[in-house]
Amino acid sequence: GLGLGWGDLCPRCRTERSRRAARLANRISLAATLMMGLYVALTLPPDPMARIYGAVAVLATYIIVRRIAGRVAMETMK
Repeated sequence: GLGLGWGDLCPRCRTERSRRAARLANRISLAATLMMGLYVALTLPPDPMARIYGAVAVLATYIIVRRIAGRVAMETMK
């Protein structure tokens, strides 16, 4: 058949779900990044090398949390 398979979404529904999941993932990752940035700012010594590693950790937090939250949102969203 030419119809949708069991559990599949039409292209329009998939696009809408993807858009909503991306928006939710962005909010979650920004909150996690803010918390990580606060933690790094308060706990790391003023050594410039430590600050660079802290900045890399904050950036990595954003990227990793956004990917995970986006995937989870796509799987669980109705």
